[in-house]
Amino acid sequence: MAKITFLGTAASIPSKNRDNTSFLFKDKGLYLLVDCSGSIVYKLKKLGIYYKKIRHIIITHEHPDHLYGLPHFIHACAYTTMPLYIFSNKKTISIIKKMLGLFKLSNKDYPPVHYIDVFKKPVFFSLKNLYLKAVPNKHKSQSFGVLFKWGNKTLLYSSDTALSRKIIHTALTSTYLIHDCTASSYFFNRHPSLYSMHTDAKSLAQTFKDTRLKKIIPIHFLLLNKKETMRIKKELQPLKQKIIIPYDFQTIIL
Repeated sequence: MAKITFLGTAASIPSKNRDNTSFLFKDKGLYLLVDCSGSIVYKLKKLGIYYKKIRHIIITHEHPDHLYGLPHFIHACAYTTMPLYIFSNKKTISIIKKMLGLFKLSNKDYPPVHYIDVFKKPVFFSLKNLYLKAVPNKHKSQSFGVLFKWGNKTLLYSSDTALSRKIIHTALTSTYLIHDCTASSYFFNRHPSLYSMHTDAKSLAQTFKDTRLKKIIPIHFLLLNKKETMRIKKELQPLKQKIIIPYDFQTIIL
């Protein structure tokens, strides 16, 4: 039975109750960490998960709020011989290598790291009945979402993105969708540059309200004050029972 546990649900600026966006995908004994922000070791311990079980990490793009937790995580894994697999695009992999080099985390005292370019093959990870594919999105050069396939179910995580033809097409054939919902349309209209890289709550609801998606999970919330939270919830109302607004450390069974 696959599960998602949210380790953070905020955008680049965390709030008192929400850290930067990242989550853990668990299927049987496999753990996949998607993006790596904040104190991952602390969060996993809070959830009762032994952090050295994490051997596979997906970084969807090079922005700091999606990868700044990596040096700390690898530092905490000192004297571990089990390899660590990092899946990303070429540009982000290059940045990660430089970052780990600055902290001298690539020597024999730390786990060997293997880097996998998610665009090199149509399926960048497979194990038993689980398959992962990178889906190009509209955010940064080479940035991507992740399509999870297992059994007869599919989950698309859009990562940070404006609505794009590729993301929408993939979502329409998925069972579950975790999608960028950075702010309300009110906030986007005040800051129109956001439209080129992110998705507002109103557009998210209008795009997916009449689809066959079983559940739609908005994520990556920015600067959530009380009024903005109310605006987002109101704009998401057309999704009705399909919507799940997650909170940090929440687990959802898929």
